[in-house]
Amino acid sequence: MAQSPIDKKDNSTISKLIPFITTVVLYFSLIQHTERGSTPSTVLKCMPIFSLLFFLMLTTSKSATMLQYRKRIMYGLLFSSLGDFLLNYDLFEAGMGAFGVAQVFYITAFGMKPPRLWIGGTLYLLGFLATAVFFGNLKPLIKVCLPFYAVLLLTMCWRSLARIDGSPNYSRLVCGISSILFVLSDGIIAFDKFFTPIQAAQTYIMVTYYLAQVGITLSVNDVRLNEPTFIKPTERRNKNTASKSY
Repeated sequence: MAQSPIDKKDNSTISKLIPFITTVVLYFSLIQHTERGSTPSTVLKCMPIFSLLFFLMLTTSKSATMLQYRKRIMYGLLFSSLGDFLLNYDLFEAGMGAFGVAQVFYITAFGMKPPRLWIGGTLYLLGFLATAVFFGNLKPLIKVCLPFYAVLLLTMCWRSLARIDGSPNYSRLVCGISSILFVLSDGIIAFDKFFTPIQAAQTYIMVTYYLAQVGITLSVNDVRLNEPTFIKPTERRNKNTASKSY
């Protein structure tokens, strides 16, 4: 029996994810045998993100919209890998800056429509309350950098969640969940570093982080972005209605 186009696409996606799955398994298997700030630990930490870049390079489309979207996600991953590198050498402020740039690229990829301001307002309020818990423990420079980064991170999450519109578009749903995992990962870092130590924090941080990045990466499979000409949902409905009229 011949495979349907959807089955072929699913198989292709899984095969392209094999390097990511392999490098994540290697990370969790070997990282405890390396020293933080060493070359082996840095390679293990960054390889899963590089494998996602490889995934994107293997993903093709004739849609100009998707190509632009993919490029922004790629830049987001590149700066994320730089952030991983810097954090592994305890360059916290510089690493946070690199991740801040990554969030900007993700925000521009997701776009600012539809607005759904209530999602952003809720996230900013929760972020403010969470940051207030440990704000007094921050060094002067971090008191400036961390809230600024938090705004970028929460904006990325807001824009990702705002794209979920109730249609059977699972890539956007996965991307939205992944953005929440990204916030959770960075939240664990902040609470572990500035409030109280969390047992097995590094494991929780990296599990949620890798899940977040792969979910965001898989959003390039968005059916709408891969259409030759991108049509907004409202325009699509109007077009379908017009075609049924006599």
